[in-house]
Amino acid sequence: MRESCREGSGTVIGIAFRFAAGAHSVPLEKPMESEIEWPPSPWRILRALVATATRMRLHLTGFRGSLHALVEALSLEPPVYTLPLGVELSHPDPAGRALCAILRVPRPSALCVFWPHLSLQSDELEILEKILDELPAAWSAADWLHCHVLHKVPDRVDARPASFAESGEPQAERRVRVQWLCPLPSHTWVSAPASSAGRRPAHLLDALTQGDGVVPSPAARPVTYVLEGLAGRGARRARRSYRLLANRAEVNAARYAIADAARPRVTDALDISEVFHQSILSRYDDRDEPAPLIITGHEPNEPGAVSRRGHQHVFVLPEDLDHDGLLDHVLIYAQEPFPEGVIAALERIRTLVTPDWWPGPKRRWRVWLEDLWRVPRVGERATPVLEDGLVGPARIFVSVTPYLHPWHAKHGGAKFGPVEQIRKELKLRGLPEPVAITPRAAAHIAGQSVPAHKFRRLRYGKRQNIPGRWGSFWRLEFAEPVYGPIALGANCHFGMGLFAADADEANGACSPTEDAEMT
Repeated sequence: MRESCREGSGTVIGIAFRFAAGAHSVPLEKPMESEIEWPPSPWRILRALVATATRMRLHLTGFRGSLHALVEALSLEPPVYTLPLGVELSHPDPAGRALCAILRVPRPSALCVFWPHLSLQSDELEILEKILDELPAAWSAADWLHCHVLHKVPDRVDARPASFAESGEPQAERRVRVQWLCPLPSHTWVSAPASSAGRRPAHLLDALTQGDGVVPSPAARPVTYVLEGLAGRGARRARRSYRLLANRAEVNAARYAIADAARPRVTDALDISEVFHQSILSRYDDRDEPAPLIITGHEPNEPGAVSRRGHQHVFVLPEDLDHDGLLDHVLIYAQEPFPEGVIAALERIRTLVTPDWWPGPKRRWRVWLEDLWRVPRVGERATPVLEDGLVGPARIFVSVTPYLHPWHAKHGGAKFGPVEQIRKELKLRGLPEPVAITPRAAAHIAGQSVPAHKFRRLRYGKRQNIPGRWGSFWRLEFAEPVYGPIALGANCHFGMGLFAADADEANGACSPTEDAEMT
């Protein structure tokens, strides 16, 4: 008889596998390592944990007893899964190169695996945390994967054992059934008569450490899982392939992915922002009504008149989510919800093309809409359902692109430099007073320090005379976490003066002399 729960930590146990890069290739010369099973079965997950523990030599230390107890505990019930959406598997055959299997997931995203009725003892939880800390580096994936323990019940379950489904639950249209291997606790099979003459594992840990990849029949069994939202998914994109993560009438944020080919550099953020904004405007060329203020930033019926309502029009903010120095996403954000006509226009954008007046050769970028959701306004307690480095919430934000202070440094005879201007802009946006505003010598991109003059800072589509056209970089520290996105200064609606949540407490501040040189 299988146990359903046990005394221990008293909390739900789960594991989050977070994919930083979004894609990873594995040579096919090693079948057991390159055979991508997606999602990974419970058996494969436990095998990866035990293989990592073996590389750490935990089975030869005083942790062996805890390791044995951990795998037995994780085998007591089949886990449930929360899956990243939009996953792609491919097997390209580049000329002259070995076959590869490639897994692609949206960035950032996480695969979460939960054992909802399981509690771990303190020593079992400790060894699980040790293994997860080491797992990415043990398999040369430290830059691709991050793992940690979860103790919170998931808001959404995408895959669960068929036996967990409620008898009265309606049949979903996009539901499929698959069989995954699940480990069995040792006490259910060690006493059963052997079915073959081969070596029988002494216990589950012994079965999981066998290096030939063969699954010992008594130690695992197939379990039927029900997966939501995967049936009928073909190679061609559905009409609405993005995720709608909020009430459509409340959506104020859209995130697009940029195709791998010819991704622009972070220093060319203004390029992608200007062209994207032009693309949104072009969606109104064949309509009777003009583009609304939330898109143009101009008062209706007053050609050329800049909005007198503050920063209520959209921000077009490029992102480098995998920190490789190339832009891979674009966040479209506004303080107020998007009108339905704007959402319809955003849904139609597939390709960005530089306009005819753009200097140099014509450039194209393929993009696709990934997510529509709501970013909370200042004072709202709601938490965004989507992780995003520009949104937070966070207590510390650091410059991603140069801040171009919009006013002259002298204002009424008093000092009115970048620090004072940043404070004024934050106040006008309704954000709290920062406890510290610290200058930084440069932006940190893909492990390199990049000075402001490396960025294109002035728009091609508009003649500009900006007081702070040279640009500077800053670190903002608030007393309590705040929501972004935070984009300040001139051209902030096109990705300049952009700040991202900082996970590192290192301030990287520069000296007052360096600050004077930058500004």
